[in-house]
Amino acid sequence: MNEPFTHAVPILHTLHQNGYQAYFVGGAVRDVLMGREIGDIDIATDATPDAVESLFDHTIDVGKEHGTVIVIHDGVSYEVTTFRSESEYEDFRRPKEVQFISSLKEDLFRRDLTINAIAMDVNGEIIDHVGGKKDIQRKRIQTVGDPACRFQEDALRMMRAVRFISQLGFQLSDATADAMKKDKHLLANISVERKKIEMEKLLKGRYYEQAIRILIETKLYEELPCLSKYGLNEQLQTFPFYLLDGLEEVWGAFIHLLGLHEKEAVSFLKEWKLSTKLLKEAIAISKYVDCNWNAEKMFEAGESVLLSSLKVTQLKHERRIFFDELEAAKRSYDALPIKNLQDLALSGKDLMAIRQKKAGKWIAEELDFVKKAVLQNRLENRKEAIEEWLIACDQ
Repeated sequence: MNEPFTHAVPILHTLHQNGYQAYFVGGAVRDVLMGREIGDIDIATDATPDAVESLFDHTIDVGKEHGTVIVIHDGVSYEVTTFRSESEYEDFRRPKEVQFISSLKEDLFRRDLTINAIAMDVNGEIIDHVGGKKDIQRKRIQTVGDPACRFQEDALRMMRAVRFISQLGFQLSDATADAMKKDKHLLANISVERKKIEMEKLLKGRYYEQAIRILIETKLYEELPCLSKYGLNEQLQTFPFYLLDGLEEVWGAFIHLLGLHEKEAVSFLKEWKLSTKLLKEAIAISKYVDCNWNAEKMFEAGESVLLSSLKVTQLKHERRIFFDELEAAKRSYDALPIKNLQDLALSGKDLMAIRQKKAGKWIAEELDFVKKAVLQNRLENRKEAIEEWLIACDQ
């Protein structure tokens, strides 16, 4: 058994010793079967949330009404969820009622995809009631049971299915694809925030191109913010987003490849509910893609935007990142005589004293004049030198 699981075994032992069932479930079991790096480990049990809290010293209530309690063991957090069945769903997202049960099999049958509905016991034995192991071997994404029922229960499952295609490189089963085409309109009932989370994971997947083809073939993209208006052009379909780092780079590349002007890009990203900070960073990166860099442009952009936009430019044209070029750009930026206006040896107050004038718009204009001269190495960034230069310019 892999080390991440062995670290969590004491939790299962505690539950067993107190008369409860307990199993590893979900993505971690899927990943160990695939030989992938294991992420968060989830545990399913027939112990109620109250019972779980009573058995462990360090717990966090993150949704007891739905059966989930976080158990902290040796500094690591584990989601421990009670076996449950779910009643009729409301708003195509949440069940009206959750009932705690004692059957692992019934709990697994309520899950979304077969590959995510596999359990493993404390001895490493696999429990697979839904054919998930076979679907992993076949590299197939398929819902547990009737896909139409699964999507009508929770429409976000359509986006999750496509996201796993992007992350795993699997194929979508015909039945699941057909249900998506028929029920794609149900995504309108899902909050933009939840769709955004899935879209960001999808964009960062290694097999993004396969996932985008599914979005187009099923027309699922038409139910995502603004994409029915702008579509998914060929550049977007083939761009290797997974080679980028932060989400600001991903969204910056996305709006650039869509060909959006700044005003359109702001509106687009607001529809996707990006935070103000992330929106501004993405807009800035997009603005400088394909830039002809000089000292003034580097000063204006800043180091982070310089390097991020350069990466997007490289991937757009070469589909790879040239780290030596990034290092050269960083050295050029580091060599700038000033990085911001505060670095200027002359302040606005100094200008007012030299000109013997009151504050006004002229200060910003004159500081910009000085800034350009310093960046172009026509003027030393020293107060006395700047004063002499300004006086000479007046003559």
